[in-house]
Amino acid sequence: MNKEKLEKQPTEIEVLQGLLESKGKYRKIIQAAIAKWVKDFQDGVIQLKTADDLKTLIQLDIELQKSIRADKRMQSKRNRGGGVT
Repeated sequence: MNKEKLEKQPTEIEVLQGLLESKGKYRKIIQAAIAKWVKDFQDGVIQLKTADDLKTLIQLDIELQKSIRADKRMQSKRNRGGGVT
């Protein structure tokens, strides 16, 4: 039974790939929100005093970009047989 459990558990590479996919989807959502914010601002729906929302969205996008790059580097090291140091 333990062997069956081990076979069903995802490998670290599979987990990293899943995280990269999820982060990519989150980035698309954030980028769409940024585009909507900019459009609403241009249309006069949003006043300049609410620019903090845009700042937050941009910060989230930057953090996701950094995280995705780090995950890709880690995945690349694992694929080459290197470990985490």
